[in-house]
Amino acid sequence: RGRFATHLHYSLWHLISSWDSASYLTIAAHGYTYVPGNLRLDVIFAWFPGYPAAIDTLAWLPGTGTDRAALTVTVAAGLAAACGLARLGLALTGDRRVSLIMVALWAVAPGSLVWDMLYSEALFCALAVWALAALVERRWLTAASLTILAGTVRSTAVALVAAVAVAALPVLIRAIRAREPAGGWWRPAAALLAAPLGLVGYWAYSAWATHHLAGFLWVEKNAHNNFDFGKGIFLAARTAIMSTPTAFVVLTLLVIAAAVTLAGCSLAERIPWGLHAYTLVVMILALGPGPNYLGSKPRFLLPAMLLTLPLARLLARVPNWLLVPLIAVFAAASTWFGLYLMSVGWAP
Repeated sequence: RGRFATHLHYSLWHLISSWDSASYLTIAAHGYTYVPGNLRLDVIFAWFPGYPAAIDTLAWLPGTGTDRAALTVTVAAGLAAACGLARLGLALTGDRRVSLIMVALWAVAPGSLVWDMLYSEALFCALAVWALAALVERRWLTAASLTILAGTVRSTAVALVAAVAVAALPVLIRAIRAREPAGGWWRPAAALLAAPLGLVGYWAYSAWATHHLAGFLWVEKNAHNNFDFGKGIFLAARTAIMSTPTAFVVLTLLVIAAAVTLAGCSLAERIPWGLHAYTLVVMILALGPGPNYLGSKPRFLLPAMLLTLPLARLLARVPNWLLVPLIAVFAAASTWFGLYLMSVGWAP
């Protein structure tokens, strides 16, 4: 830990390429190396292939290499996600100011230090937000295609599959009841059937490669990140109340409490139910696993981009001379929090 702290202090690149970044770069350069029975190598399947594939696509360019290619993918995906969130916010609210504030809040959210690291969050969020925008605009095949791609990037794509299902099923039920011709409902039907393919495809591959029927879940269990229905958070909160907790635990629990509060507020928003389903499933997937990686929960919550909507509506009333410094303070606090978690909380 001391050696990591030294590198963290002296080397910006070590920060950018630390923790899970090494696994993504290894997969991009060499693919999945599997040795049956070697748990250290088996857990490589916890990292999905979509981000390494995007890295490998650029790495062949002369003078690029996997490191620069990974940073390029992260930066480009982050910008694409910001543009997509602005478009989604505008489609939902019709208010450009609210949509831009949503982007600003998401960009400086706790855990957002990952936007500068070789992690898959930026790519997933880009695919997810554009898929949600496509759902709102009833572009079914586009939403399904982006969901398939997202399913190769992170398991959080389960939330996107749920969003497509919640959006498509009522349309199909109404069409069947009205006995509409196929031309009016085949696109949502195709989206409903196709959306899970990316996720299911990787789950099937990991099951085949690890020789375990529930391969990905088995890998997650070996990586000590299996689902415990939030028991780990409950135990951490009980410890924080009944004894003297560490500062990083208290700060992380405060972030989680704020996210849960915003999730409750977001349910009052008059937006399509598919988007509500997406946010709730992301929350469950982020907070349910445990008991380890408590400090990673803020990063896991980043795909819940619509949590910014209630707060953005509130801040839209604040004048620019106060709003801009406020966002700057959020950015500084978020950066400090991310560095603190990595150096003291030992959380990737």
